[in-house]
Parts: sequence; structure tokens; C-alpha cells
Amino acid sequence: MKQKPMGMRIGESVFCIGYLCFVFVAACIFGARGDQYSRLCMLMCMLLGGGDAFHLIPRIIINIKGETEDKEENAKRSFWLGLGNLISSITMTLFYVLLFKVMEERAQIQMPSMIYTSLIVLTVLRIAFCLFKQNKWFTGGDPSWGIIRNIPFVVIGIITIIYLIAYCHAPGLAVLVFLSFLCYMAVVIGTKKKPMLGMLMIPKTICYIWMIAILLK
Repeated sequence: MKQKPMGMRIGESVFCIGYLCFVFVAACIFGARGDQYSRLCMLMCMLLGGGDAFHLIPRIIINIKGETEDKEENAKRSFWLGLGNLISSITMTLFYVLLFKVMEERAQIQMPSMIYTSLIVLTVLRIAFCLFKQNKWFTGGDPSWGIIRNIPFVVIGIITIIYLIAYCHAPGLAVLVFLSFLCYMAVVIGTKKKPMLGMLMIPKTICYIWMIAILLK
């Protein structure tokens, strides 16, 4: 099993820890403000950081320990990474539901009922697809199901971008959502053949950091 260079492992771990710290500190700042908009932002940050922690913390631990040939240890790692990816897939979907409510409050607008209904249906579909055993979360994953479960998620992304531009007049946030989805789907589709594509999760995460920074203003 090929070991990642020490510098790469340390850099990845430091970035993940910094990201989680930023998200939870942002949640505390929002929580201290007390208004409805800030409470929604706090919940959104806690959901994002809490869900991502389930898959980032196991990765950090693996980076610290390094690779191993022990089958039992690798089975445990696969389980925790798979569980973390499952949980973060669900929380990331709910993050976008909350983002709609946050922007509704921020822009002082009423979300069109058609958009709201579509969002709920797609969210239920996405979470349902994530729960199918065919995903093989704990044994390395199934690439075909990686695409299937992300179809409703990509549609949520498209609706989010349209909503941010047409209703909220927030093109900056729309661009960040587009870039985050672009990086994410490149990883989903190509990471099995080209593992280095997994590095695109870093710019994806930076997009989330940038989005939260904008909402903090």
C-alpha cells in the first residue's frame, strides 16, 4: 500500500483542523448575535462542521498513524471513513436546505413554493439514495452509486445557483456554490481512476469557508 509523503499528510491534517476550527468559531460568532438570521447561520455551520468532522477526524488519525498492512486495522479504517462519508453526505445536503432559509432571511424575501417543494423532494431522494446498501460505504464504495446518489444533489446545486442569482441577488455566493459542486463532482466521477483528483476537495472546502465568511459580514 502506497504511503502518502509525510509533508502531504501533515499539510492535509493542518488544513482539515483549521477548517473545522473556522466553522465552529463562526458558529459561536453567529450564536452570540442572537437574531434569527444569525441563529440559522449558526445551525448551518454546526451542521456543516459536525457532519464533516465524522469523515475528517478519521482521515487526520490515519494521516498521523500512516498506512498499515494490518487487515483488521484497515477494515476499521474503511468502516469509520465510510460512516463519515455517509454522514457528511447527508449533512451536506441539509446544509443547502438551511442555506435557502438563511438567504431568505438575509434578503428578506419569500421563497417560491415551487422551489421549496422541489428542494424538499430532492433532499428526501438524495438522503434515501445515500442509505441504499448498494453504495457499499464501508467497503470502498460503488462508483456507479456514487453518481446515482449525487444526481438529486447536483439538481439541488443548480436550483441553489439560480435562487441565489435570480431571487437573492448574490452572484458571489452562486459562483462559490458552482465551484464547490464542480470540484466535488470531479472527485466523485474521477477519483477511482485518478486518486490525485481527491485533492480537489481542498478548493471545494475553501469555497465553503469563503461562503461562511461572506455570511459573517
